[in-house]
Amino acid sequence: MGTAPIVLAQVGFRELNRARADLVETHDALSARVTELATLHAIGREILSSLDPERVFVIVDRECRKILDLDSLIIAIADRETRQLSVAYHRRRGAEPETSPPSIGNGLAAWVVREKRALRVDDLQEDGLAVPRAADRLDPDARSVLAVPLIVEDEAIGVLLVQSRTAHAYDDHLLSVLTTIAQQAAVAIENARHYEMATVDSLTGLFLRPYFFRRLEEEFNRAKRYGGSFGLLMMDLDGFKAINDRYGHLVGDRYLRAFGAIVQSRLRGPDLACRYGGDEICLLLPETDLAGAQAIAERIRTAVGGLVVQVDALAIRTTTSIGVAAFPDHGSEDLKLLLRKADEALYTAKKTGRDRVVPSAA
Repeated sequence: MGTAPIVLAQVGFRELNRARADLVETHDALSARVTELATLHAIGREILSSLDPERVFVIVDRECRKILDLDSLIIAIADRETRQLSVAYHRRRGAEPETSPPSIGNGLAAWVVREKRALRVDDLQEDGLAVPRAADRLDPDARSVLAVPLIVEDEAIGVLLVQSRTAHAYDDHLLSVLTTIAQQAAVAIENARHYEMATVDSLTGLFLRPYFFRRLEEEFNRAKRYGGSFGLLMMDLDGFKAINDRYGHLVGDRYLRAFGAIVQSRLRGPDLACRYGGDEICLLLPETDLAGAQAIAERIRTAVGGLVVQVDALAIRTTTSIGVAAFPDHGSEDLKLLLRKADEALYTAKKTGRDRVVPSAA
């Protein structure tokens, strides 16, 4: 066999190997694009139907980790008035989200929000690039960064920032993908904010009456149809008018805010609390009988009795009175009757000395 056929065979093998390598590269690229499209679809499907900002953050984090080499992901939201950025979500690789999110200083993230432009840094250590890592909550070992603004109606409401300890981890294509994710996240976050404004009292953090009564009616109908029980508490602060009259409404508002936080901290997952009006609060306790509702009411009464709001040298404190009613004990066919029973029990608590829990008469 001559040398020519051998040379031709070697050339053929090289071409075949090159073609195989090109095919593998094309396959990998297509697989990556399929993963990206699946990620974008999953994010669009899940977060745009969610009205819970925390769930939106978790979904964005989860899906970004499928397509990006990242060691840390940060979502920061800009204050509507001051434009100060505060971290709403921060999770490092292999760790739980940080529970005490700090504010962000005047670094990369602030520039992205101010300019409403995305930013890619290939290597924080190249060319002596000076980056205020602490201001952006950057990992000390971070090399690559992508930061894209969260924009709604031409307003930057925050920033999505990812970082990797690998230099040149990202390219323009990945920046484009992250920008698309940020657009979807921004819409979902804004939707959740509008929903919260429509359902949550801005002072106390408790639900507003229209939303609460929709949920109360749903629980009433469910209990009537399938059986079970639920508790209803009506409560207000003892002598709150005196706090407003003596110290002013700003101090009164501070106390109401702390009051709402104390109530929420004593509730279980399915429980709902509503600012019924002024300093009056109504609570729905699903799957809770009269005795259980009384026990929860006592815990809240004790906690409020120990609440002290410090205003300069003043220590503001008061107590709460609580009326308790329960389904089906006090109104198995009429929700208005159940509410009236709880309200009457609250009146009895106020009339008989305050700072007490009183169950409704059958």
